[in-house]
Amino acid sequence: MAERRFAAMRRLAGALALAGMIFDSPQALALTARDASAVVGLIEALQPEFGQFAYDEEIVADWYERDAADKGLIDTAGFTADSWKIALGETMRGFLATMPVAELDAIFAKLRNAISGMKELTDAQKTETIAAIDEEVEGLMALRAEGDPFADVVRPLTPKIRSLILGPAMGR
Repeated sequence: MAERRFAAMRRLAGALALAGMIFDSPQALALTARDASAVVGLIEALQPEFGQFAYDEEIVADWYERDAADKGLIDTAGFTADSWKIALGETMRGFLATMPVAELDAIFAKLRNAISGMKELTDAQKTETIAAIDEEVEGLMALRAEGDPFADVVRPLTPKIRSLILGPAMGR
């Protein structure tokens, strides 16, 4: 009798350990096509009211709170504050991973050149602003590298994200 209990307990412990590994693994928490599509649809729906979207954790939280106090579209789509933050972050990182480095370099070169040409800024201000941009670029490239696991899920949404985030002037 004790031997049976011990065997049953061992099987239960093994099952719990396996469940823990499955639910704690990145694959169990990986971005789904449904979530990525919902995130993009929500950005599109909320952007006219909330303004141009830029990925930042504070903006993500702000959009969630503002929407929760108003229409509740994010909740209706099945997201909590935490799952919204995760899905949006993974979608944006996946989007960055789909963009060629050369394209990102060109975007930031254009921005640096525009700042360099601003007559209303002193040389010191230009240098400081360009240094801040370079710091942001480093952060974006790190996010881009983190986006590799999500790139395939996000790739079909890239044209829509590009138009929403980068705007019609830079979209293709």
